[in-house]
Amino acid sequence: MMLATWLVGRDLRRAPSRLLRQAVTLSVLATLAMTLSTLVDTLDRRSTGLLRAVEADLVVFNAEARQQVLRSRVPAPGMIGVGFVDGVHDVGVLSVVPTTVGHAGDQTRATLVGFNARTPAEPTRVLDGRLPTDGEPNIAAVDAALHRTGIEIGDRITLGGSLDVEVVGVIPEARFLQQPTVWVPPEVWARTGARAFPERGYAETLLGVGLAEVQVGRDAAAVAEDVVADLAEEDLDVEVVARREALAAVPGVAAIRATFGVLVILALGVVAIVAAGFALLQADRDRTLHAELRAIGAEPRLLAGVALLRLAALWLTASAVAVVLTGALAAATPAGVPLTVRAPVLVVVITLLGAAVFAGGALGVLRTRRTDPVEALGERW
Repeated sequence: MMLATWLVGRDLRRAPSRLLRQAVTLSVLATLAMTLSTLVDTLDRRSTGLLRAVEADLVVFNAEARQQVLRSRVPAPGMIGVGFVDGVHDVGVLSVVPTTVGHAGDQTRATLVGFNARTPAEPTRVLDGRLPTDGEPNIAAVDAALHRTGIEIGDRITLGGSLDVEVVGVIPEARFLQQPTVWVPPEVWARTGARAFPERGYAETLLGVGLAEVQVGRDAAAVAEDVVADLAEEDLDVEVVARREALAAVPGVAAIRATFGVLVILALGVVAIVAAGFALLQADRDRTLHAELRAIGAEPRLLAGVALLRLAALWLTASAVAVVLTGALAAATPAGVPLTVRAPVLVVVITLLGAAVFAGGALGVLRTRRTDPVEALGERW
């Protein structure tokens, strides 16, 4: 390996432009893959942030809602009944309704979230301040997206154009259907919903979805079946799904994942093809050199190591440039554009890029190992 590293280093010092040209091409493709991946991740999280902000094993909908959080209205007795099902450790209520947030003369569309404090429906993280507790009048917590618009702890905001509440906390960004969220006690949610949509009959006896935490060691799927069966005995028709299924059921999420997922796969496929082309081209250029090295006793694995090290240098260079370009692009775009870079996404893309590069480069390695020294040396004369 040391000899292979020395050979690659000598080659890079002798002709650095060769790596530079290849790295530019691969960097453009890598930037495209990272940008598409970041876009789909941001769109996904801005649609499902509400459910990502909480920790629960199961989500309980009324059957007519068809797993839609906005449409779900489970009667309060049903939520109480979930807590008594064998295997359920705790249950909370999460209710949502579209609203507007007025602050300093500006109005922003948002989603109002009513939740039970100290239950699985409570956000797991707080950036600043605290969360409202049940029964507290006219207080709220906002997510970071609203906080960035200038809303601070202690400010008063107007919900739905009529209800003034005080902001007591800020949680991480938890958008729902691309809109920021305001988190309030269930009573505040019920009053605001009744004022905004009186024809829908919002009341404290009609709740949203239930979020259940399953006891340690119990099978969540089996507990979900028990919840449905127990509530059916009370003439309550509900649907219970795992949280990941509820995330996938949010409107538009499946289409986002499918559409952009295909584009990302295509981008990685192009990377693999380009990497294979680079590897085969390099193998042809170094055909005579490899033959000479084979003639003096170099093993095929040495030549394969040289080819793989070249690809590694190309991959690392292209990945580093792509990370910088993607970060710069995200920083230059307006806040409303769904392009928020997250390190885990970049790491996944870099790993997939590496797999694509080395999968494509395997053809070049195979070509190198099959080089016939006598035939290759004969090409010079």
